[in-house]
Amino acid sequence: MTSLTPRILIGEDQQDVQDALHLLLKGAGYAADAASTPDAILTKLDAGKYDLLLMDLNYRRDTTSGSEGLEILGMLRNLPTPPPVIVMTAWGSIELAVQAMHMGARDFIQKPWDNNHLLHLAEKHIGAHRAEQLRKFKLDYELEEAVAVQRRLMPTGLPKLPGIDLAGHCQPAGAIAGDYFDVLQLGDKLGLCIADVIGKGLPAALMMSNLQAAVKVTAADWVQPSELCLRVNKLACRNGAVDKFISFFYALYHPETRKLTYANAGHNPPIVVRKNGEAALLESPDIVLGQVPDWQYHDAELALHSGDRVVFYTDGITEAGGDSGEEFGPDRLRDLIQQQPNLRATELLASVMANVSEHCHNSFSDDATCLILSLD
Repeated sequence: MTSLTPRILIGEDQQDVQDALHLLLKGAGYAADAASTPDAILTKLDAGKYDLLLMDLNYRRDTTSGSEGLEILGMLRNLPTPPPVIVMTAWGSIELAVQAMHMGARDFIQKPWDNNHLLHLAEKHIGAHRAEQLRKFKLDYELEEAVAVQRRLMPTGLPKLPGIDLAGHCQPAGAIAGDYFDVLQLGDKLGLCIADVIGKGLPAALMMSNLQAAVKVTAADWVQPSELCLRVNKLACRNGAVDKFISFFYALYHPETRKLTYANAGHNPPIVVRKNGEAALLESPDIVLGQVPDWQYHDAELALHSGDRVVFYTDGITEAGGDSGEEFGPDRLRDLIQQQPNLRATELLASVMANVSEHCHNSFSDDATCLILSLD
């Protein structure tokens, strides 16, 4: 927590100047500390928090160039939260002042200084620094809250039913994801869904949380996928921005008949790999959610059999890039599934995520989500 009394570090090699500045700042209500060398300045900044660095540009090495002070300004960029810097020099050089400002200094004071002007600048930059720190603290807190909410919305476990094997994982590219997957137990059926908001960060996560809530309150064993897509699309059109939309896939699976009824709202077509190795895509001409409020979505049906596997995924899987920029791609994903016919859903999911991660050197540029349904 930030101290109520602002702390100022004085970077100055002349003891009499240190004393004068310390007396001035203490009289104005600041807590002042001092360092006489560049190394000492960096050590103190690394060890404690300061609201301002009041720093001479010239030290014992020379008295004119300001090179030591400029080196310190360069090193401050490596600190996670460097304080604002006011630089001081005993000689008037516009070029040096401009160079210091380009390297991150907030202001420039020439020695001998005007006390009132120095205190005015200190108050100005400490106030701005503390306001920025408070803003960052609030943003970090809000992000932490958003992450916690999103984690609660993501499934903590998937239904366990005889003859069915399920596994899913979402790999966020950042702190918070714009991807979503879920498996809902709806009477004697399963509702399987996966989605991807086009966009990143908190706005995408907010839009996704609205979708998650809409799916949970709309889904039922009698609600066909096309009807669910229609309803959540109307909500997405009302709540979403014009530049935000959602690719979405929703399916109802009936374990007794092994039929999969689905609607695809512009999402990457899931891959079905049969026991004999044949593959098919669950495609549809329907469009993404959030663009056309009266769009009529369509149902399609597929009969599944023992040994079949359905792999749902977002484009963070297939668009993950390697060294050459080559994407992982849907063909590589299909081949990987076909080459491992005996893996359980959990094992296949681990293999998919490991292969994608290896391909992109664990540098995901987008959220990557995969959900697998396997029939015994």
